[in-house]
Amino acid sequence: MVSEIFPASLYNFLKFTNESSMEKTILDCGAGGRFPKLALFSYYGYETYGIEISEERINWANEYSQNKNITLNIKKGDMRYIEFDSNSFGFTYTYNTIFHLTKKETKIALDEMFRVLKKNGLLFVNLLSVEDSFYGDGKEVRPGEFVKNYDDEEVLHCFYTDNEADIFFKNHKIIYKEKKRVFINDVSYLPGMLDYIVKKQ
Repeated sequence: MVSEIFPASLYNFLKFTNESSMEKTILDCGAGGRFPKLALFSYYGYETYGIEISEERINWANEYSQNKNITLNIKKGDMRYIEFDSNSFGFTYTYNTIFHLTKKETKIALDEMFRVLKKNGLLFVNLLSVEDSFYGDGKEVRPGEFVKNYDDEEVLHCFYTDNEADIFFKNHKIIYKEKKRVFINDVSYLPGMLDYIVKKQ
């Protein structure tokens, strides 16, 4: 039984994956954290795998897995150089992670995610829209790419216009795309996201 509430975007992706005839194997790129989103797919019977660049976030995810008595198979890895064979998974995704890469690195990471995906498999990714409240915050190092210092660490955020990222998927088929604006009562930060679900061709 699923006791937690997961992000709506991932429930939407789950709907598409459940309706697919692909084998129920899934890879999360950026899978660590105290509340690993990969657990949603584990609860629904998927064979789950994840990669995460931070040892600390892997440890947090492992603590969650132990407490919930589930196996997520998260290991150290970089989405720009995925150490799985080509055509390994029915589904791949990355949630709230890839927009910390440059746009050049984002293309590399997405190409890697497509490489390990089986033909007709589905990929989910969400990107920051230029309508996000953080747009323009920090030093612009390249168009749409801003660096800001958080706790003595420089953090990159990449932002995209409505159709700018479509080029990443030119060799595949976009089957779902949505621009989201989440309005929160009296809170100045208004996240703007671009959700994509793409079928590998």
